[in-house]
Amino acid sequence: MKRRSIRQQVQRLLFLCSVVSLLLLGGIALLGMLGARNTSMQDGREMGEEAAQTVSSTLKHEAESRLLMLADEKSRYINLELRRIADRTELMGNELSWIHEHAGEFHPRHVDEPRRDNAGKFAAQLEYASWADRAALQGEVGLAANLQDIMMQVALMNGEGTAITAASEHGYSISVDADSAERFASPEAAAPLPFDGTSRPWYKLAKEQGKTTFTDVYADSFNGKLRIACTMPYKVQGNFAGVLAMSTYLNNISNLVLNAQAQTCFVIDDDGRMIFYKDDTGMLRQINPETDLRQSADKELAAAISVMTQGDKGVRAVNIADKTYYLAFAPVPQTGWSFAAALDSAEVLKTEEAARQDVLAIAQKNVDSMDAYMTKVILAMAALILLIIAAVTWQGRRMGDRFVHPILDLSDGVREIASGNLDKKLDIKTGDEIEHLSICFNAMTDELQSYMKNLTKVTAEKERIATELNVATNIQESMLPNIFPPFPERLDFDIYATMHAAKEVGGDFYDFYMLDENHVVITIADVSGKGVPAALFMVISKTILKNFALTMTGESDLAAVVSCTNDQLCQNNDAMMFVTAFVGMLDVVTGKFVYVNAGHNPPLVYRHKEKKFAYMDVKRNFVMGGMDELDYVGQELTLEPGDKLFLYTDGVTEALSEDEELYGEERLLKCLNEMQADDMPLKEIQQHVQQDLQKHVGEAEQSDDITMLALSYSGQPERGEIMEADTAREIIVGAQVENLTQINEFVEEQLSSLEPSPKEQLQLELAVEEIFVNIASYAYEGKHGQAVIQAKVTNSPKSIELIFQDEGIPYNPLDRDDPDPEMLLEDRKIGGWGIFLVKKNVDEVTYAYENGKNVLTIRKNIS
Repeated sequence: MKRRSIRQQVQRLLFLCSVVSLLLLGGIALLGMLGARNTSMQDGREMGEEAAQTVSSTLKHEAESRLLMLADEKSRYINLELRRIADRTELMGNELSWIHEHAGEFHPRHVDEPRRDNAGKFAAQLEYASWADRAALQGEVGLAANLQDIMMQVALMNGEGTAITAASEHGYSISVDADSAERFASPEAAAPLPFDGTSRPWYKLAKEQGKTTFTDVYADSFNGKLRIACTMPYKVQGNFAGVLAMSTYLNNISNLVLNAQAQTCFVIDDDGRMIFYKDDTGMLRQINPETDLRQSADKELAAAISVMTQGDKGVRAVNIADKTYYLAFAPVPQTGWSFAAALDSAEVLKTEEAARQDVLAIAQKNVDSMDAYMTKVILAMAALILLIIAAVTWQGRRMGDRFVHPILDLSDGVREIASGNLDKKLDIKTGDEIEHLSICFNAMTDELQSYMKNLTKVTAEKERIATELNVATNIQESMLPNIFPPFPERLDFDIYATMHAAKEVGGDFYDFYMLDENHVVITIADVSGKGVPAALFMVISKTILKNFALTMTGESDLAAVVSCTNDQLCQNNDAMMFVTAFVGMLDVVTGKFVYVNAGHNPPLVYRHKEKKFAYMDVKRNFVMGGMDELDYVGQELTLEPGDKLFLYTDGVTEALSEDEELYGEERLLKCLNEMQADDMPLKEIQQHVQQDLQKHVGEAEQSDDITMLALSYSGQPERGEIMEADTAREIIVGAQVENLTQINEFVEEQLSSLEPSPKEQLQLELAVEEIFVNIASYAYEGKHGQAVIQAKVTNSPKSIELIFQDEGIPYNPLDRDDPDPEMLLEDRKIGGWGIFLVKKNVDEVTYAYENGKNVLTIRKNIS
């Protein structure tokens, strides 16, 4: 048989494979594209119709949802603003009652009668009714004047248009507003006009209702602007004494509506009348806002208004003047109002139809694009097939030339194998010695691969064991108590413990837990052996011992607990492992310490009176797990306040130095007595021992697990000692204004133990409100974020420290200069008043930027 050359074989093979593959793939692709085109055209039209219907329905639903969200948002904002006015009114009214009922704690203050030079700026002023007995009221007026500072602060915070009046039943009134010049009959008048607060409608309303109430909208008696007032009757010794009223311009509230995104929106009262509105669509053009809209001739509108006055929330379609509108509404609970926003249904339908046409156009465009694309693909495939055939023919010639000398291929293969690619296989079919040589090389690479796989397997097994040991180490550490102090609320004792394993996992362990309110159990133990077996036996020993201990009913049961644990450990103990342990139970009331020693090292006790450590007298009972049915003997001693216990395992005393010298019990005792244990925390005691131990060991390898546990006994705290301890708590909330109520409740709870006066409470609440609202409004620039408020209460001297933290943009409010309160309103710069009032109302304000957080701290002393 005549052999073909390598060149001819390669060229022929490449040509045939390429032509056959291209023809098969091209035919299959062409059939697939034609079928896909027909299916796509049909599906595209159907999906276009379905998508158009879905988009229309979705747009309508989204329009209603957005409208309802807008109504709900604006109603909540209006309600929040009214609630803030009511809260401040009540706080000032309560403070005025406090002042009158505790007259002996206040000095008389002076308040000027209205002065023209106070025009345009907030000022406190005293006014009398024409029938009031001024001489007889001097003492009462001087006492009530103590409220003017708080009234001034609230007015400054509330801003332009605020008027606050405290009107007494006896005919005098103390007011804070910016309308001093309006109280004179003429520019030439020397004396202001008399003012009888008791005759005002808001006064009569509060007196009649007997509670905090909002008035109807009324015109300002000075400038005719519309106002709304919050009034509260204040009492002295349980008797009605007058009314505290705080009013603001209605446009301060209506602006919340007028800047709404809806083209038409309005607010109605509980009688169905419009209070204020915005109408850019002409929907309300034929409606009289002074009438009860529940009686409107438009039945759908009347029905919707009726639902609104009942405090409901929802969306309704209403027909007004032959036009349909979507009306979304939400209640304002504070005043019984309701906010509504309207959207012309024609706008929604227009958007729906446009979206439908867009979807259908896109579907048709996709079909047209597919036709054009398929035509291009078919032409491109034909051209590509011809190009590939030509390229394969040319490339086949080149490859044939390269494979004329197969020895070159063999050389390349050997070089690749030498570089480390043992998967390389030489595929030479020459029928001569070169082919045989390539087979030998392939066999050699197989043997090398087998050797490398075995080596990799051994290495992976070692890494797996190391990984599992690391996991075991983490599990073992997690089983030991590792949060210190473990009982921070307890002042009568403290515990600290550490465990350093000699290997990845160890056999030492410690444990402590409360049996009840007055008994704490401590344990330290050492399992025979090291490594994983010791760690497993440690887990079993710790679990069994604790389970039995939790069943104890008295101090005499401790020895029985150890005996039961020993019997349990002896069962199925084929490995003949054992554990030494020291178990003790402390009565924190009496100081009585009952303990059982199961073959463990003797602990040390520190006597506060003697100022030194000494080894305890312990009976060496047999180890646990070595022999069953043993009776263990318990012992006891009494700890005095200031005494301490130091427990350890033999990894401490048997630690070997580089010269193989034991650390020993004497060196441990000396180390403990060299320190000032009275004033040293338990953690520092153990650190001191660890340092001395390390100094002794030097560079020698740790030969055994090292475990230490220390307990200090302080005795029962003196009466009031716990109450005198500083307390610290925190609250984490989302940085939204709506969460202000939670913050106020949290601060009020922390303040309760300090019994602040209403004035002090108001000052702190004003500061808290200003700080938190600024965080919610500006810290995260409209994005979601959190605020953390920490409270630390100190009882001696009485004070509260509040720490506000946020992760928003860095901002130090203390960098701004304080504003000038004497400047006219129109001359003042925007901003700066909030932090100014915070500094005025608290005793200390500091700021820091730490770890990516704004940290603002305020401190308020409580008298």
